[in-house]
Amino acid sequence: MRKFIFTKQERAVLESFLTATNSDKREVSRLLDKIKGNSVLFEDVYLYLQVRKSLGS
Repeated sequence: MRKFIFTKQERAVLESFLTATNSDKREVSRLLDKIKGNSVLFEDVYLYLQVRKSLGS
């Protein structure tokens, strides 16, 4: 099982996008396209959150 979804660089790009600070628009676009096109990732994140909730953590 992986310990992360995004690399440190990807995380920084997405955080700058969400906080409306200067971000590399091309890199943001690339990451958003990958996120939109990956339904399994969404399902895995949802499952992970449900399991964590059931553990009380």
